[in-house]
Amino acid sequence: MPLKCVIFLSCLSNSYYFGAIISKLLKSGKRYCLFIGFITILTSVTTAQDVGFSQFYSNPLYLNPAFTGTLAVPRFNLQYRDQWHALSNAYVTQSASFDIPSEKLRGGLGVNFIKDMQANNLLTTYQLDFIYSSIFRITKTLFFSGALQIGYHQNTLDWNSLVFADALDPYGDNVLTTAETPVMDTKYGFADFATGVLVFGEKMFAGVSVHHISQPSQSWYDGTDSGSLLKRKYTLHFGTRIPVHPFGYWRKAFDLLPEVVLIQQGSYRQFNYGMLADYRGFTGGTWLRQDLTFHYDALIFLIGYMKKRWHFTYSYDMTISGLGAHSGGTSEISLGFLLKDFTRSLSFPFYVPYKDYIGQ
Repeated sequence: MPLKCVIFLSCLSNSYYFGAIISKLLKSGKRYCLFIGFITILTSVTTAQDVGFSQFYSNPLYLNPAFTGTLAVPRFNLQYRDQWHALSNAYVTQSASFDIPSEKLRGGLGVNFIKDMQANNLLTTYQLDFIYSSIFRITKTLFFSGALQIGYHQNTLDWNSLVFADALDPYGDNVLTTAETPVMDTKYGFADFATGVLVFGEKMFAGVSVHHISQPSQSWYDGTDSGSLLKRKYTLHFGTRIPVHPFGYWRKAFDLLPEVVLIQQGSYRQFNYGMLADYRGFTGGTWLRQDLTFHYDALIFLIGYMKKRWHFTYSYDMTISGLGAHSGGTSEISLGFLLKDFTRSLSFPFYVPYKDYIGQ
């Protein structure tokens, strides 16, 4: 029997409640192909949201443009995310970023590229950002970075693959003609702007970023701008590196890295907190993702390995919301490369190889 394809149009502002609906569909035993996404283009009241990564600090330029140039060496990051394995190609996201310090500009330059494919390429989004940061020293061990970002987004819709509710045959598996008005152009783009600040040093780092300052329109239809704006995203994050000396100050065993990320975009709020541990190049940890009303979304497990000029990390999101195990979980893989030896002592995760020197 052919698959029935049902399009769910939702902003997913609370994955806890939306997941419960999908869970019931998956339990029903019917053969559905679930296309789930931020498809804001078909309704004027839907609010768009950004791509979300579990490994925030594996793509620091996406989290906060003020990370640009902070390592004082050229850095290249790659990231791949496959969300909800049980739903074929529900969300697949790829990203690549590069940043380099600049003594002449007294800061850094960076570029960030993201490709986000939703509902088996039904909706594809491209994002290209260019970043400039200004970095200066506050104290001997503390620095400040401020950044400006300008970018361009392009959304591409595969209209011919859409199946609307009025096109479903209640007596069979035929696809009928829909009454929905086709879009004039299946591609549209817009300019976008962001900014961020960051304070960082040997023991801690903390920052604030604001994305989508101009709140660009996210609609394929004219006259619907007010209800389809890409809302501003506010991000607050903090982290620290705590050396652990169970055998006394003369010999460090490992590092602990507690971290917090708080995100708000429109009415959507996300709170992420967890702990990483570094030991002789190996890293591992656990994160919890929830909203501010204590509806838990996912428990995130991370493992990785780092050398002097590169690191690899893998994370798995175990869904604990209403969607539960029926989502199949989410995998994320990150690779980071430094093009020169890293000598600055900082509290950032993944970029400081293990040291076993006296008192370190």
